[in-house]
Amino acid sequence: MMKKVINTAARLVTFTFDGLPDVTMHAERMSAANYDYAVLHGLAARIGDAAALTKSAENGFKITEGMRRDEVATMVAHYERADCVEWNLRVSARVPSKNPAIMKLAEALGLTYEQTQAKLVEDAMVALGA
Repeated sequence: MMKKVINTAARLVTFTFDGLPDVTMHAERMSAANYDYAVLHGLAARIGDAAALTKSAENGFKITEGMRRDEVATMVAHYERADCVEWNLRVSARVPSKNPAIMKLAEALGLTYEQTQAKLVEDAMVALGA
């Protein structure tokens, strides 16, 4: 079974195979054009994978484009932080789970989840006379 080991200090990716010699990719040996493209390709794959959500009871067994977008936006914000050194997003940094009823209402109203939450608060305040 092939395995991959990334060595950021040495800027190497080593591919290992059962019973066969390793193959090592030296990032420094790439042309600048291929290096630049590889970085963007890797980000596109990594961030795009965040949108591959699983239907569950928690999300009402429905995945929306808004949910996918939120996951992508979370990953982009994570990687664009100047102080970010972590490749993996911590669970605590993820967007909190969303209420399926609010998600359904947002879709019906044609609003984002956040806009719907704000509208619900505003409507409740009006109803309370506040």
